[in-house]
Amino acid sequence: MAARTDTALTKDDAEPRTAIKLTGCQPVRVTCDEIADYDGRYEYWDAETEIAWEVREPSPRHEEPCSRIVELVADIAKMRGRPIAMFGHAALQERDAHDGPLRSAQPDASIYLDRPNVIPQAFVVLSDTPQPDFPPPDVVLEVDLTTDVRDRKLDLYASYRLPELWIEVPEAPMPSKRKRPGLTIFAFEDGRYGQCAESVAFPGWSAHEIHAALNESSRSQMTVDVLRRVGHAMGQLVGSGPDNDPFLATDRRVTRQAALREGRQEGHREGRQEGHREGREEGRREGQRQERLSMVERLLAMRDIRVTSKLNEEAERIAAMPHEATLKAALDCRDMDDFLRRLGAVD
Repeated sequence: MAARTDTALTKDDAEPRTAIKLTGCQPVRVTCDEIADYDGRYEYWDAETEIAWEVREPSPRHEEPCSRIVELVADIAKMRGRPIAMFGHAALQERDAHDGPLRSAQPDASIYLDRPNVIPQAFVVLSDTPQPDFPPPDVVLEVDLTTDVRDRKLDLYASYRLPELWIEVPEAPMPSKRKRPGLTIFAFEDGRYGQCAESVAFPGWSAHEIHAALNESSRSQMTVDVLRRVGHAMGQLVGSGPDNDPFLATDRRVTRQAALREGRQEGHREGRQEGHREGREEGRREGQRQERLSMVERLLAMRDIRVTSKLNEEAERIAAMPHEATLKAALDCRDMDDFLRRLGAVD
């Protein structure tokens, strides 16, 4: 990592060489050779002045939305079923024909809906070299507490042709904050930025919903529903969904397996109960059948009619016959075959 070659410049030192002055930042001399490895957190740098506008020690109020957006986008990515890459403070550079740095800016977060195959040291989003430019991020987030992002960096991002810019002014009270809290979405079209009520990259996610989610003390059910809705819509666009996310797919599989085990156990309990009921019913029917056969056998024996095996073969039908009809057939029949014929006539 490159060491600083100079101490922070005074306002008078920096002003003659650059028209850009960022509130909440201090100008620091960083040469063209050093900017690639410079480890300071800066808003903007250009080769003409070799001045980096370094961010003063970031406050928790500034960093919280930056970490919160990572959590929100990660949940959307799970519902979408495809990973979404997030980079915090990664430099977006413009380079000349000799691949030397011309201008560089560090947003608070850069979002790529499709993760780059190779992660470079800096994202070169504009270049005079014949090599293809690195694709710009789909969304750039700037948290605006004290710096004047709209006036100072909007034109730069427009020259980079960044598709979408979110500027978040947190709810946290700040004595030096000059703007009302809220999130503004800028979409790049026809060479300039225009304000939008909803994100283009995250269809259906409104500026109001994003701002509310970034400033909640804890995740609300409303935000959960919004993230699920947006992630589902994005998944439909690319033909994927929660089952394509390894974490959610595993969780759903484990849940289904647990539910299946529980269902089987419940089924066994219900089966035993049902078996007991069926057993009692079967026992009742068997008792009725045996009682009916015994009655027929006694009546036929009293009339000296020989009982054959046909009686047991027709046991189910005899048991199902009305009691009076069975009794009449047994008293009126001439033999076993006549008894069965009389029962058939009743059917």
